[in-house]
Amino acid sequence: MTVLTVPPIPISVLCGGDSIQLVFEGVEQGAGSFEGRVFLNNPAADAHTPLRPEVGYAGSFHVYGFGEPAPPSLRDARAAADHAIAPIEKRVLPDPAAVRRALAASDELTVTVVAVPSDPGEAVPRRPFERVSAMINPSDTR
Repeated sequence: MTVLTVPPIPISVLCGGDSIQLVFEGVEQGAGSFEGRVFLNNPAADAHTPLRPEVGYAGSFHVYGFGEPAPPSLRDARAAADHAIAPIEKRVLPDPAAVRRALAASDELTVTVVAVPSDPGEAVPRRPFERVSAMINPSDTR
């Protein structure tokens, strides 16, 4: 299991729309397969945290990685890199109840991802993604 919490996103960035979409960039696919459990304003989340909006659970993304042993070129790249070597993008439409709870409790939105291996005991990337941003889904004004 790997847990990564990123710097908070100011709430002012999230104003003006009906909902948000979290965009994870640089998600590492060059390791084992894993589930990325997304929590809002709960940096203490771990693999045992319940998957409920009351504790900040907003949704998940799944990565089907290359696995181990990695192909030689991937293994060599991983040994020399400090960034994702097989990056992909994942998007999560967070649970509205989790978003409302997070926004009511703070003026910032903190995103924590708990990377849980698909196969128990398998390794997950040390850094499951490089960055996350919040996109606003604008209100329909028609």
